[in-house]
Amino acid sequence: MRTAWRIWVLLLVVLAGLATAFGMHAGMVTLWWPIAGLWLAAGLAAFGLSVWVAGCLIMLGLAMDYMGEAPLGAWPLALLCAYGVALIAWDRQPPIPVVGAEAIAVIGGFIAASIALGIAGSIAGHPGFARGALTGDFIMTALLYPIVRFVILPASIRVARR
Repeated sequence: MRTAWRIWVLLLVVLAGLATAFGMHAGMVTLWWPIAGLWLAAGLAAFGLSVWVAGCLIMLGLAMDYMGEAPLGAWPLALLCAYGVALIAWDRQPPIPVVGAEAIAVIGGFIAASIALGIAGSIAGHPGFARGALTGDFIMTALLYPIVRFVILPASIRVARR
């Protein structure tokens, strides 16, 4: 992985953290706010397996745990599960169409993240932690993903992975 790509991933993680922090303001409680970490998990999986991306997702997840007062490790687990499902979607043999891989990456990532958040919440003693409130956020994340993925993935990677 080139240094420029690592800097790009790090910049995206910082932007995702800032977007998450903005969505946590007191006045934003009634709005659906996208989960930017899931955009990164689904979009960066198109590049392929990367320890750098996984490490950045863990750091973003820990920041999200802190900001949202979630059980420690809940969001890193959720983001890594979503990243894993997206990696599987992109590396299907025989290859599937790009639209199919992206749909599996986003929808499968949400399902994996929901399960991971539920498990982490149950272990921490907060069984209702991941349910109701995040459903709207997941919907908003999915609706905006087709637009955001063009920012996440450079054109050279989008073309190379087809």
